[in-house]
Amino acid sequence: MNNYKDKTLSHHEVIILGAGPAGLGVAASLEGWHPYDNNGKNLLNINTKNLSDNGVRPIAHFRELHHPKDNTPYGSNKFNFKKNKRVDWIILSDDAPGGLWNNVPENQLTLGPANWMELSQYPIKQYNYDNKTDINLKEIINKKNLLSYYQKFSEKLKLNDYIHSNHKIISIQKKQNGEFIIYSKFRNLKKEFSCRYLVFALGPKSIKRQLGVTGENFDYINNSYTKPEDFPGKNITIIGGGRSSDWAAQELFDSGKKITYIMRQKEKNHLRLIRESQFLDYYKRWHEIISNKEKNMTILYESKVIRFSKNNQITYENNFKNQTTKSDHVIIEIGGLPNYDLLKNLNLEFHEKYDNYRFQLLQMKVHQHSLESINVSNLYAGGYLAQGTGLSVIGFHAGSFLISGDIIKKIHKNN
Repeated sequence: MNNYKDKTLSHHEVIILGAGPAGLGVAASLEGWHPYDNNGKNLLNINTKNLSDNGVRPIAHFRELHHPKDNTPYGSNKFNFKKNKRVDWIILSDDAPGGLWNNVPENQLTLGPANWMELSQYPIKQYNYDNKTDINLKEIINKKNLLSYYQKFSEKLKLNDYIHSNHKIISIQKKQNGEFIIYSKFRNLKKEFSCRYLVFALGPKSIKRQLGVTGENFDYINNSYTKPEDFPGKNITIIGGGRSSDWAAQELFDSGKKITYIMRQKEKNHLRLIRESQFLDYYKRWHEIISNKEKNMTILYESKVIRFSKNNQITYENNFKNQTTKSDHVIIEIGGLPNYDLLKNLNLEFHEKYDNYRFQLLQMKVHQHSLESINVSNLYAGGYLAQGTGLSVIGFHAGSFLISGDIIKKIHKNN
């Protein structure tokens, strides 16, 4: 472990920002857990630029090795992992291993099967065997089991000594010599780190979105949902419109609360999300709630909050008229943003990423063979902050091999 004396500069070859699945995947490869094919070839040595130049998407190539088409999504792993010499790396993160999954609602479920959430260096099948658990690879997985898996992943691969939690990143600079300087806040102390290679994997919600209306800081306003027991009283107002707010509204409704659900989007868009998500039990439940026109669930489409008042009154606009309601609690679940302000001095270019329903986030424009920024050398985008990756772990995990492989090649070349 590093000696954290105030104002002490700590230098490393690689610093990864974020301890979520994106950061953990890169860390595992840098720790020396390299993928090999059945012929004993180290796949991190593949010339991914040649793959890209010949019309093969490198991230898709590695994803196919992790999830073979003939067995997707529940098949065998074509990777064989062998331990190699580690690279000098650390992770700096606000959170423990698992990243933002530490902060989701207590009973939250994933949107895809467990096998889509795994990191290939430690398959969930092996996790089940080691820990005498029975996670079904074909079924969605809850927060508790998923966090346990990511924590055991870090423990199994001996990553924990290099993961430094409770570090809030304050700023990032790039010096003329090419090194990055990272400043963090750790237990009210300012820390300074430097590195040659920086992996930006803070996740898509490292900054909570704000409504930006009067009264948003009153005590009855909550910027995240946890579990029903944390919200006493009968009347709850939810502000959102995405999957997280749908989860909160449905779980609170089923616990006996009277819900007012305010969202900007049109009714047809929300109903389409519900209709196309019937593979998830809580969206089956949403279909029942809406079909039965439950009196304790009031949904206000194409509406927006105007202000909050001290007396627990919410003023909102609906049908071009200002109206009011009172609630014991307000829960604002409007997602978050990647904290790109940390990189504002680097003049980066971004790509707008959409899912089937709405704009999701800005992705950093990167070289597709390495996920290195097209604007700043030795800066890499982790997870789905990288252009061209999907909005899920299965969609971005393969990118960890592109990042780590490129960094390792550069280090070997410079030595």
